[in-house]
Amino acid sequence: MTELETDRFLTVQEVAEILRVSRWSVGRYIDAGALEAVKGDGPNGSIRIPLRSLNAYIDAHTVNAEERTR
Repeated sequence: MTELETDRFLTVQEVAEILRVSRWSVGRYIDAGALEAVKGDGPNGSIRIPLRSLNAYIDAHTVNAEERTR
C-alpha cells in the first residue's frame, strides 16, 4: 500500500479546530508550505490536509518551557 492509501485526510475546518485557529490561518499555513494539502479537481475543489502533515506541523512547532521564555 502507498502512503496515500493509509493516510487519513482532514478538512481545513477540522485542522482549524484542532489548532484553535481560523480557517484563514490554516490557508496561510498551507500557502507558506508549513502544511501539506491536497486539492480536489475543479475551481472549487475541496482541500484536505493529511493527518501526518498536521502531526509534523505540531511536532515542529512544539516548544518546551525553556524555549518559550527566550
